Amino acid sequence: MLRGVSFAVAGGEMVAIMGASGAGKSTLLHLLGGLEAADEGSVKLNNLDITRASGAALARFHRREVGFIFQFHHLLPDLTAAENVALPLLINRQKRSEAMRRAAAALDEMGLGEFERQAVSHLSGGEQQRVAVARALVTEPRLVLADEPTGNLDAAIGEEIGALLASYCRTRGAAVVIATHNVHLAQACDRILQLQEGKILASSLTDSGKSQ
Repeated sequence: MLRGVSFAVAGGEMVAIMGASGAGKSTLLHLLGGLEAADEGSVKLNNLDITRASGAALARFHRREVGFIFQFHHLLPDLTAAENVALPLLINRQKRSEAMRRAAAALDEMGLGEFERQAVSHLSGGEQQRVAVARALVTEPRLVLADEPTGNLDAAIGEEIGALLASYCRTRGAAVVIATHNVHLAQACDRILQLQEGKILASSLTDSGKSQ
């Protein structure tokens, strides 16, 4: 349960949420992404009040404005890497040829261009997570929410994921919020919020944030 949590994230800023298991990190991300409804207060992205949005407005928000990345990537194993990445675009009724072109470009940015026609079940864990990142970013969302995105990865791959998110944040001016136990990933963010028992106890700038 969250209690009195209040903070803002600017476009082009990457923020880490840290805290023990059960502190409320995932709940906070779900509220920010409109996956759960707050009992009180509000969550806003620019002029959209997510907590009070109609069903249609919330659906548009999910399709176009927010990208989710989870610890467990939730890819469809029988589809190729490109088909998995193209899914959000196809849901948005984009032509298949254009969706596949954009998916291939997104995979190329992730260093996975050679695997676009390969079933994701044949990829390594790190490669699958990078496919999941490409899927989350292919719609060019203004808000990216990542819940323990490096939890199942080794340190080197975890750093790659952090660098990919930071690059997207800087080049697209998107707000990126990451719930993590990974200290190295948190230090790559601009700011760290410490969450304990549903409350933000501290907010601190990292060296990355100080250099901005």
